[in-house]
Amino acid sequence: MKRSWLIIAVVILVIVLGGLIVKNKFFSRTGAGALQVNATPKATVYIDGELKGVTPFFSDKIEAGEYTIKIVPETTIDNLISWEGKVNLVPGIITAINRNLGATEAESSGEILSLERISSRNTASLTVISIPDQAIVKINGVPEGFAPVLKENLTPSDYQVVVSSPGYEERSITAQTVAGYKLTVSVKLAQKIEGIAEATPSGELEEEEEAEEEEEVEASPSPSPKGSPKPSPTPPDKPYVRIKETGTGWLNVRSEPSSAKGDETVLTKVDPGEMFPYLNEEKFGWYKIEYETGKEGWVSGTYSELVE
Repeated sequence: MKRSWLIIAVVILVIVLGGLIVKNKFFSRTGAGALQVNATPKATVYIDGELKGVTPFFSDKIEAGEYTIKIVPETTIDNLISWEGKVNLVPGIITAINRNLGATEAESSGEILSLERISSRNTASLTVISIPDQAIVKINGVPEGFAPVLKENLTPSDYQVVVSSPGYEERSITAQTVAGYKLTVSVKLAQKIEGIAEATPSGELEEEEEAEEEEEVEASPSPSPKGSPKPSPTPPDKPYVRIKETGTGWLNVRSEPSSAKGDETVLTKVDPGEMFPYLNEEKFGWYKIEYETGKEGWVSGTYSELVE
């Protein structure tokens, strides 16, 4: 059976960041930072090539500075890959790394959460960065545009950050901002892997897989209407928009420049390589195109390019 950490459509990870600022009494010496590492499945943690422990890992005995962190899965059954990245530890601050390890980098996901001081003592800031670039960011259910997103002058509180992108698993992080600090959430999304669901001995899907399958059917784009465009043998007059590779084999055309599941609807889907007249309008990184004669819609600039 395919593991739930690979097939889950919405990954929900609750991280309470009120503890990211640790009182001095919890640190072993002056100038020390702290590192927290969580991984699914369980993994070994290396800091600058030196074995330090296994997940869940926490240490407040690390001198402030830049370090290379490596997370190596303990299991060898699923051929999971390791993760490696750099973090900058700040005195008196916890940096948190959370990682879902997959068989490939494309199937892996996670986030790094860190704090840095800002000039304001009474308010907080929140920055969301994503891989892939320009993922859709919602904060407390409100679409905030495409990553990177910066929100300033926030009231210190709990915030739910949801990051999504076509062809990728959505990721949700609930975190707490702190007065006088900017919280940076760097999110890596996992690509959706289609058509690998495994049957149980009875020939039926597990309940979890059935639920996901129903969700994907509900979220899938409407079938292309009759007469939907096919790849143009020759490019239309410039300027035009060309659809790039998406990882799913198609791209939604929407009624509004957003895919945050608000008032916009999916009008049709188009294929990589197709080219459409550009209607000289761009919003939030989306292009307005004529996908059929007399019919207009929006495509994400992440998976399309304007040819002028």
